[in-house]
Amino acid sequence: MTGLSVIDVGLHATIQDLGRVGYLGYGITAGGSVDAFALRCANRLVGNTDNHAGIEVVLGGITLMASCNLQLALSGAPVTLHIDGEQYLMNTRVSVAAGSTVTVGRAIKGAYSYLAFKGGVSTPLVLGSRSTVIREGLGGLNGKALAVGDLLPVTPCAQLPTTPTQQRHELCQLPNKTSAQADILRLRFLPGLHYDDVTQDCRENLCAQNFRVSGSANRMAIPLNGSPVNTGMTKLWSEATCLGSIQIPPDGQPLVLMNDRQTMGGYPQVGVIIPPDRVRLSQARAGQRVRLEALSTAQAEQIVWLHEHYEETHLKALDSLGCFAP
Repeated sequence: MTGLSVIDVGLHATIQDLGRVGYLGYGITAGGSVDAFALRCANRLVGNTDNHAGIEVVLGGITLMASCNLQLALSGAPVTLHIDGEQYLMNTRVSVAAGSTVTVGRAIKGAYSYLAFKGGVSTPLVLGSRSTVIREGLGGLNGKALAVGDLLPVTPCAQLPTTPTQQRHELCQLPNKTSAQADILRLRFLPGLHYDDVTQDCRENLCAQNFRVSGSANRMAIPLNGSPVNTGMTKLWSEATCLGSIQIPPDGQPLVLMNDRQTMGGYPQVGVIIPPDRVRLSQARAGQRVRLEALSTAQAEQIVWLHEHYEETHLKALDSLGCFAP
């Protein structure tokens, strides 16, 4: 099999696309890239459609050996990229010759970086997606994180230069959301299922203090550490959860549910963080201070619309510059 061999891997790396859609009712979470925009940008840079599978690298650190000619792009949290020891830029399309070693260094800031390859990583589809969800053993390579010795199938590229080259465009140098992380990260949310059921003190305490991102954050949930928040609720039936939901367990430390969350939960859900702030939270490091802020539906819709317009503008810029070649 031609493609990529995993020579070394850091903290955590998995195969991800945009997620597994339509199976929440069966108890199967969507998974998918935590920073979908970063994966979409990397895919556009190598001429893929947005949902091609790539490698999600947590806090950087992976080395791959190419057994065929290929093209790649790296986006997301800022990391270093070396091909056979020579450094290349992120957010560019890089041509790599067979036999070359691709090394992604440790993350400088942020958490999630994405490697896309022309044609995508072609592991088997499982329920319509290649995304890895380790808890459920689905997708990727046998539902597991990448490990040394793994072989990743990638479609070979023909007629590439015999040495690595990179194609640069000014507008392809996309601004990175993690490069100027605010001292206090605002997490704006819509009131959730149990917002009106918790005590007034709970609602006020939730938004009146600064929390810190826990070091135990992962793809399932991001705990926020601070003064305990007492919901006043002692008994609750399990109910459906959603991406970005703010749960408050008995210890009073809020949890923000992420891509690999359980589809049902028995803790009060007081709100749902809007998508752009949820992604910024996912890219935050342990210890980052955050502050929750409730929004009206109209406010949330306006913010999300503007952010989606911002993202689509950048993606169209990649297309117009010739980075996207169907």
